[in-house]
Amino acid sequence: MSYTHAPRTRLGHQATSPSPLRQTSTASSGSSAYSGASNHYPPSRSSTASSHASNGFMTTGPGHRRGLSEGTSLSRPRTEDYFGSEETDPGTTYASMRNALRPLPQAPQISPIVDKPTRPSSGHTHIRSQSVDPISYSPYDGSTSPPAKPRPLSMAISRADSVRAPTREHARPHASTHLERPDLQSFGKSTTGHLRTLSKFAQSASEEDFTIKSPEQEVVGLHGRRRLQRTDSMRGKKSASSGWASRNWMDQQRQFLQAYEYLCHIGEAKEWIEDIISKDIPPIVQLEEALRDGVTLAEIVEAIKGRPLRIFRHPKLQYRHSNNYAHFFQFLADVDLPELFRFELIDLYEKKNVPKVIYCIHALSWLLFRKGMVDFRIGNLVGKLQFEDHELEAMQKGLDKSGVSMPNFSGMQANFAVEPEPEPEPVESEEDRIDRELSEIEPTILDLQAQMRGALVRIRLGNMMQELWDNEEFVVDLQSRIRGDWARQIAYYRLDMRRFAISLQSAARGFLMRSRIRGEEEYWRDKEWQVLKVQNLFRGRRARAEVQFTKSRIQRHDEGIRQFQAAIRGALQRLKVGDQYEQTRDSETAVLHVQAMIRGALLRQKVDREFAESQENEASITQLQAVSRAMLLRKAFRLDQDNLRQHESLVTLLQAAARGAMARRKNAEVQEQLVSTDVNWSDFHSKIRGNVVRKSVRELQKALEDETPYIIELQAAARGREARSKFSNTLEQLKDQEPLVTALQSYMRGFLSRQSHFSDLKALQAQTTTIVDLQSACRGFVQRQRTYDILCELNNQEREITQLQSVARGAMLRMEIGALLARVEEHEDAIVELQALARGMLVRRQFVEKKKFFKENMEKVIKIQSFVRGRQQGEAYKSLTSGKNPPVSTVKNFVHLLNDSDIDFDEEIEFERLRKTVVQHVRQNELAEQYIDQLDIKIALLVKNKITLDEVVKHQKHFGGHVGTLLSSKDISSKDPFDLKALNKNSRRKLEHYQELFFMLQTQPHYMARLFKRMREQGLADKDTKRIEQLTMSIFGLAQKRREEYYLLKLMSRSLKEDVDGCVALQDYTRGTFFWAKLFSSYIRSPRDRKYLKDLFGPLIKENIIDNDGLDLESDPMQIYRSAINNEELRTGQRSHRNPNVTRDQAIKDPETRETFIHHLQDLRDIADQFFSIMDEVLHKMPYGVRYLAQQIFEELRRKFPYEPQEQVLQITGHWVWKQYLVPALLQPQHWGVVDRGLSPLMNRNLGEVAKVLGQVAAGRLFGGENVYLQPLNSYITEAIDRLQDIWSNLINVRDAEAQFDIDEFNDLYARTKPTLYIKLADIFAIHNLVVDDLPSICPSQDDPLREVIRELGSAKNNENELLHVSSTEITLTLNAKYHEQEDPDAAVKALFMETKRYVLYIIRVQTGSNLTEIMIRPITPEDEDRWDALVREELAAQKRDRNRNQNVRSSAASTYTTDMTTTSLLDLDYPTLKRSALENILTLQRAGRISPHNNYQDLLNAIAVDIRTKHRRRIQRTRELEGVRATLSNLDEKAHYLDQQLKSYNDYVEQAMVTLQNKRGKKKFLLPFTRQYNHMRELQRAGREYRFGSFKYSARNLAEKGILVSWQGYPERQWDRLDITISSNSIGIFEMQGSQGSMMIPGAFAEVPLDGLLQAQFDNHQFMNLFGEGKDGGGSGCVRLNVNLFLHLIFKKFYRDE
Repeated sequence: MSYTHAPRTRLGHQATSPSPLRQTSTASSGSSAYSGASNHYPPSRSSTASSHASNGFMTTGPGHRRGLSEGTSLSRPRTEDYFGSEETDPGTTYASMRNALRPLPQAPQISPIVDKPTRPSSGHTHIRSQSVDPISYSPYDGSTSPPAKPRPLSMAISRADSVRAPTREHARPHASTHLERPDLQSFGKSTTGHLRTLSKFAQSASEEDFTIKSPEQEVVGLHGRRRLQRTDSMRGKKSASSGWASRNWMDQQRQFLQAYEYLCHIGEAKEWIEDIISKDIPPIVQLEEALRDGVTLAEIVEAIKGRPLRIFRHPKLQYRHSNNYAHFFQFLADVDLPELFRFELIDLYEKKNVPKVIYCIHALSWLLFRKGMVDFRIGNLVGKLQFEDHELEAMQKGLDKSGVSMPNFSGMQANFAVEPEPEPEPVESEEDRIDRELSEIEPTILDLQAQMRGALVRIRLGNMMQELWDNEEFVVDLQSRIRGDWARQIAYYRLDMRRFAISLQSAARGFLMRSRIRGEEEYWRDKEWQVLKVQNLFRGRRARAEVQFTKSRIQRHDEGIRQFQAAIRGALQRLKVGDQYEQTRDSETAVLHVQAMIRGALLRQKVDREFAESQENEASITQLQAVSRAMLLRKAFRLDQDNLRQHESLVTLLQAAARGAMARRKNAEVQEQLVSTDVNWSDFHSKIRGNVVRKSVRELQKALEDETPYIIELQAAARGREARSKFSNTLEQLKDQEPLVTALQSYMRGFLSRQSHFSDLKALQAQTTTIVDLQSACRGFVQRQRTYDILCELNNQEREITQLQSVARGAMLRMEIGALLARVEEHEDAIVELQALARGMLVRRQFVEKKKFFKENMEKVIKIQSFVRGRQQGEAYKSLTSGKNPPVSTVKNFVHLLNDSDIDFDEEIEFERLRKTVVQHVRQNELAEQYIDQLDIKIALLVKNKITLDEVVKHQKHFGGHVGTLLSSKDISSKDPFDLKALNKNSRRKLEHYQELFFMLQTQPHYMARLFKRMREQGLADKDTKRIEQLTMSIFGLAQKRREEYYLLKLMSRSLKEDVDGCVALQDYTRGTFFWAKLFSSYIRSPRDRKYLKDLFGPLIKENIIDNDGLDLESDPMQIYRSAINNEELRTGQRSHRNPNVTRDQAIKDPETRETFIHHLQDLRDIADQFFSIMDEVLHKMPYGVRYLAQQIFEELRRKFPYEPQEQVLQITGHWVWKQYLVPALLQPQHWGVVDRGLSPLMNRNLGEVAKVLGQVAAGRLFGGENVYLQPLNSYITEAIDRLQDIWSNLINVRDAEAQFDIDEFNDLYARTKPTLYIKLADIFAIHNLVVDDLPSICPSQDDPLREVIRELGSAKNNENELLHVSSTEITLTLNAKYHEQEDPDAAVKALFMETKRYVLYIIRVQTGSNLTEIMIRPITPEDEDRWDALVREELAAQKRDRNRNQNVRSSAASTYTTDMTTTSLLDLDYPTLKRSALENILTLQRAGRISPHNNYQDLLNAIAVDIRTKHRRRIQRTRELEGVRATLSNLDEKAHYLDQQLKSYNDYVEQAMVTLQNKRGKKKFLLPFTRQYNHMRELQRAGREYRFGSFKYSARNLAEKGILVSWQGYPERQWDRLDITISSNSIGIFEMQGSQGSMMIPGAFAEVPLDGLLQAQFDNHQFMNLFGEGKDGGGSGCVRLNVNLFLHLIFKKFYRDE
């Protein structure tokens, strides 16, 4: 942008201009890139660079000022002219200098007016008094070092530094820079705006417009140059051909008028602020952002108050900057600025209403000027500044997007009652008179000054050039020497600086590297003990973890380990015993001898030891013997007692008889004594004493009996002593007789030995026959042993013996054959003939028999042949598909399977078309469903009188009307985002960056996983989460293809890992809610999952729930009890005698209730059993993605929590599968395609009961207090948990995703077709914003590749504005990697291996052999070359047929291993070259270790066989994908039909509601007499006019107070009381607007406003609308500006509400 007038220059704070208007501004450079590049010295803040220089140069000389001659400009250096171009021809430069140095022929005169500029000449002939135009040098662009300052000795003078001499007619016209009309018209395509303007001027202007007829038309000081400004006469012309010239700049930019005026007001505020704070602030277009920190506002307060404030300064915007706002707000309160002009904190800090902030600064400036706190007013720059188109466009879009109303800056002076600046009295002094007269003849004076200056300069230059011309040779030599010296100095300087820089850089690098290494060493040396401690802690933790893990595993298998250890110990022991047994058998004889000796020694040692012990314990032994004898004696005594007891009865009778006899005898004696004698008292006394003595004796005996053990012991000791004494005496006697005893013993031994010998001899004689047999057997054994030894020896010498035997047999056989041949040689011819005849006869006979047999059984032979061929083909294919090393013949026979047939080609095209259609229908249904849901809510609120009808209608108008019109299939199929007509170079580059972005987001799952983790930490709303879920599925193309499904599973797996790593305990994971689980819910809504869930739950629900109408699985006894009462009353028609108000315990005791309850539990158990059985049967059909994620959950939890029991981790994994995958389909089977009908409430309740039981089993918990009446099922739950554990174990047993999908991280680098993505532009920009918002979390590293891609993309808002014209629907992005250096490290080997396979495929089709080595070393024959030529012709013909049919070239067997299927480079080779290349590749692969010659390079054939199998699997997978896509499309069509019906019903309801409300007159409202509306209605009645739906009249003031009327051009606000606006409606949805003044209608003030237009304007976020205007935009005189929202509110209030 630039000023249209000469800018002032401000030095310091005080203005240098006496005018109070501050008209300086920071202006941008010219619109031309050339003008900006030509000036290396940027303008100061207060100056404005003009953008009118469009020829590549910009005049750097000073403008004309009074008293200053332009001749001084010659002393200024011209760096850009002297050394601006490196490609200047030295000869041209020399010729230019010579021509420039020619002297002038005569003194200058006043230049005449030239009618027509002369044409330029191609030559450069020098004529004196004429200069050659300057040579065009390229301006300095900043890409290299700036040119050095020219040395003062250089004599080269540029043409631009001189003033053109008067033009005269010479013999040869001079060379000028004049451009003819064709040259000017060619500037129409220039990127510089002024050149395009000049081109338009050249097209529309006449010849007179280029002719100089007066001095005013020339550039001052440059005669002959036409001023490109319109004169007063031209300003008055208006013609169709040059209409652009009749409008000023603001007319051309009328669509940006609001933005231009706003930028001018910002410029006014900027200049005022700079004058206040005496410092520069950022430019106008950046001022809004610069004010947000509040520092500038606080500096204003600081400058006005004159005392320092505490201002918070920080480069990054943060909330502490609000302290700066507080200073400014306090100052506004101090100066009593009205609240109307103040702004809020969020208006500037969050950029909610920045125009209000600029409005406040303007108001503050006028207030301070009125109070005298400042001595200057704020300036008015409207119409004085110019801005670039992109600046105006950006500002206008910002204002439209913010939706705020623009304050009225024009009435600011009146609001603060500031008197306008008084006009000075026209008192003219002498000095003013002189100035006025001079100004009147200023053009003449300027022309005269210019002629004089030119003449003086030319005279001075003529004299100087004459001197130089006289010394031309010396000048040329001097200049050449100077140039050479300068060039050498520059070269030497550059070389020295280069060497110095290299040395400095190397030294710096070395120092930095040494410093870094030293720092690292010192750092780690200081941290050594910490590192050791950390290492010890890690080692200890790892050891403890391993020990704990080992212990837990040992504890789980304790019994088995013990049994295993026992078995090992037993085996080792048995092995040891066996070894000992073998060793013992080997040394049996010696061992027996040793054992005998040992036993003898042990026995003798034992006897000696016992004898010594006996001697040592003689006393004890004696005592023992005594005790023993006593015991024996007592034993004998007891035996005697026992014998007596046996005869006790006899003894008792005998004793009784004896006692009786003694008693009778005694009695008899007593009687005799008594009879014969008298009583002898002395005897009586003696008897008494005898009795006493006997009594004492008995007592003594009793006491002795009590001491019997001691007495016995004493007796034993006595007896022992006596026995020992006897034994010692016996020993002494034996010792005395020892010789005799020894002799006796020897005699007895001899006798016994002889007796034994005689008995043995007698026994042997009796067994003589047996002994003989034994001896013969022993001799036979010995002989056999000798024979065995001989045979062993012969076996060792078998080779020599065999050779000897063969030699002998050969010699004998040769002798026999020699004799036979000698006899046969005599009849050789006859024998040969006989043999031939015999063989021929036999063969013919056999052939005839075979032929006859085959003819008789020809059908059987054919069947057998076909069977054999089929069997061979089947075996070959089986060896190809399942064998490890298929032979060459098998691979050759099935090479054709690698070709793509027409069916394959058509299926690929059909699949891609269906994918596009599915994406389109999904978008349609999503938009329609969202719209219908919102419309449903709004209609419900309308019915409940919560909202008004206008909100419903507005929402209805936003929709396109039909689901199918949301996204057009024509657009998605025909729009090419890279169409050259739709995109420029920048737009194409943006889309390429987006392709790189989506490729990285797909293939690098850690980016999105970090984003999901960040989302969970932030806790986003459900609406935002749902939107991000949709965007994520869009990135992966709804996982329709195996590649997208693979990467989506990898993303969910990585996100799962991130979430598990963030969990401290296992309970944190079970309680967490993760985003990847919601993404999984979208992933499983595919036909594949629906089919599986139907196979799983379909039979279960149909048989047990749907077909069984009487089934009731209620488990609440109270409900069962009340249901029984109701059934009884319904059955009998009488009130039940049972009390319905009982407790559950009482209800369960009811017999009928109890029986029903038990039946319900049994049914629940049976249904659960059936589910487990079906689950076990169809588990292998479960989609791989579900099983893979379950496996990843199990593995990650086990890795994170190794001490947790594995069974518990498996239980958590299974419960996740149940909760996230199975439960939704079980509880809502009609939504998942499990059943094709709706379910009754009873059926849904039964499903809930079944889900409760199965969920308890899946959770691994028994029923507790919350389900006390289901606790009888706990025993079954326990069994079912173990059963389900086995199912979960089988569920997670799947192979890796890479093997399942046959994809690895480098697959896209070798794929023949690049992955494609169908996505909406809105989704692209939403994903871009999403990534940019959380970029620090997604890419913590600053050098992350994703950050570079985001930087190259730039702002999503700018991209959206730039790419809006591409397509409004989906576009197709071909994804590709940005960084190709991240390739497979084995990429070269893999590429070579693939190329070698291609060679081998052709070679085995030409030559045959048993293995590949044999084929490769076989020489080439002419037949092989012929077969190769035929094969090449066949391949080329097939490609030609495909091209003729306008098809892509289908892949052949060989083109499978190349990305370009149309290449014929291999087919151009001859067969020897092909085979030589193959051999070279094979040797290279062999050196790389890829293949081996030991298996005859079978690895190549195995790889080809794998490719054939993969091709077949791809066909099967493509068929499945086609079926899935078709099923998905069918479901989407059904849903779209359902949404259409629902939408139609809603639209019908809304339309009927509108008609009803507008037709409903309601109760007629009473009008107050003599009011405006009362008078209006009376006027309508008198005029006979009546509007069906009403007519309302308002004053302009009333509408302005309501906020509806914003402005009315041509009528100031003070007249609004006399202006009226009438709003009437005579047809549905059409409103008439009429403006009047009193009783007179205002001409042109009439407009018909449709309701649809108002709603559309509101939907397009237009805040205001214009009426009564003449132009299309209503911008003519009398234009009324209304607020759209408030106007709509008034319409609905008056015409659509029943008041």
